[in-house]
Amino acid sequence: MFSKKTHKMKKISVIFLSILLSSGMVFSQKVISGKSPATTIKLSPKYERTLPPNLYVDLSFEDENNNGILEPEESAVLKLSISNKGKGVAQGLVVFVEDNIKDSELMINDGKKIPYIYPNKSVQVDIPIKASLKIASAEHKLKISVREYFGYDMDDAFLVLNTLEYLAPEIVFSGLELVDIGDGTGAIIEDGQLQPGEQVKLKIMIQNIGENISKNTNYSISSTNTNIYISEASGQLGDIAVGEVKEFWVSISPNKRVSMSGELPIYLKVTNYHQIGGIKHKQLPITLNQKPPAPAIVEVKVDMERFKKQVARFEYTSNKITANISNVYDIRLVPPSKTKRPNSVAIVIGVEDYKNFVAAPYAANDAQIMKDYFEDVLGIQKVFVYTNKEVSGFFFEDIFNPEYGDLQKAIIKGETELFVFYSGHGMPSKDGKKVYLFPYDGRKEALKKHGYDINLFYQNLNALEAKTTTILIDACFSGVSRASEDMDMHNLMAMKGVSVKPKIDHPWESNENFSVFTSSSFNETSLGFDPSRTGLFTYYICAGLQGKADANKDKKITNGELKDYVIKNVGETSVKILGKQTPLFYGKQNYILSEY
Repeated sequence: MFSKKTHKMKKISVIFLSILLSSGMVFSQKVISGKSPATTIKLSPKYERTLPPNLYVDLSFEDENNNGILEPEESAVLKLSISNKGKGVAQGLVVFVEDNIKDSELMINDGKKIPYIYPNKSVQVDIPIKASLKIASAEHKLKISVREYFGYDMDDAFLVLNTLEYLAPEIVFSGLELVDIGDGTGAIIEDGQLQPGEQVKLKIMIQNIGENISKNTNYSISSTNTNIYISEASGQLGDIAVGEVKEFWVSISPNKRVSMSGELPIYLKVTNYHQIGGIKHKQLPITLNQKPPAPAIVEVKVDMERFKKQVARFEYTSNKITANISNVYDIRLVPPSKTKRPNSVAIVIGVEDYKNFVAAPYAANDAQIMKDYFEDVLGIQKVFVYTNKEVSGFFFEDIFNPEYGDLQKAIIKGETELFVFYSGHGMPSKDGKKVYLFPYDGRKEALKKHGYDINLFYQNLNALEAKTTTILIDACFSGVSRASEDMDMHNLMAMKGVSVKPKIDHPWESNENFSVFTSSSFNETSLGFDPSRTGLFTYYICAGLQGKADANKDKKITNGELKDYVIKNVGETSVKILGKQTPLFYGKQNYILSEY
């Protein structure tokens, strides 16, 4: 019974298989074998014109070490946040980044495609940028374009990006010490010299006097004389920083067959990751029966001039584009200068926490930072700092009155160089015809009594008859408080629709040695700068004095150079924060503030 069923099932299986073969259903074998060619189906979006889109973009740039300069083998990313604020769909967008310099060593991965951006939606696009090891030093102006299928393109913007060529390390032999006592040595005479038949230890010193780190550094010691034995002849030193000295030990033993005069044929080789700046074949100063010369270590300073130019900035004219300020200088790093002013005095004032008004953000910090720059960069002999409650009552008159004020005691007429810095609130009169510096405890109801008329301020300083007078004021006189991205603006004087146009005396017209820097025009707001926690004007004054204002690179900073640098950069940055701020300058442009 069982055998009949089995025979019947086999017969049915054979018949079914025959049907499959005869019907051509062998395609299943191809699928299983995996030998059939793959078929790619491309689905192209179908675009149909709608109402116009309206494209806006936020731009930012980030490089790996956040210094705003693209260096060899460094990667960066250009970020675009593209928004559609129109009523129609933005379709078929392509992001292009075009370099004005055709440099194959700067790789830009553009051509990113965005099928759609719907109204009130945003899309983030990252454009990778990378510099090769062979990148040249240059200023690249990258044109950023977003093209839309129906021609509703984004307004063009530009990224100004500096690339910096590879700064090579330079490894040099600094010296060696010979040790013929202790473990691992076998001296015939312990005299600090090498004799045939001895084994001594050598401490070899090398130094990086170049401008970059020597990465993954290795050494080897060899000899062309087979009668000179060398132990521990190679090794790894890792990274060697600029100016750093590294030491390593080797053992050498010339046998009794070595009897030459002059330096032994023992050679040093140093290599690194990039095979640049090493030592190829340096003969060591080792002579039989002589002590080696003393090591020579040098002080190494990197030339930072090439780093001082700010880069990675965006340029555009459209109000549909906003840009992130990616690289902020650390103005707390105060560089010492060559300038010394043996007969000089400075008054530094910063009123932040007012008794009867909202605060003037960062004003006290402005004063502390400017004190350091006055002392270390301008070389001022005596700097007196007053902040907050110290600036109370009749402070201004007690300090600046040319007859009885404290300052007149420190001035030798025609000899003393005078500097004054003020950061805090400036106050206009209600009719806008006068403006005042304001003390900590002043009240707006007693403006004429408590405030210090700017004209009287200038007159009293001029009457001191100092050799030179330089004034810097980080305050606005428009009737509102200092604002920033994080700090709200407040109306100090409840003024509406009043134009502040005071009649200002011009002591600089009759006294060529009287100079004034102010942070803004009288109808503008002087802004705070949150990244540095200072006024925006103070920030760029300090950055300029670090050397960034030295336009002709003669290592001197003049009034005129600082004026140009501050006006340009405050103007460009202020519009990204809140509104246009235009610093002003009056006085002698060729007066040298600092040499470095």
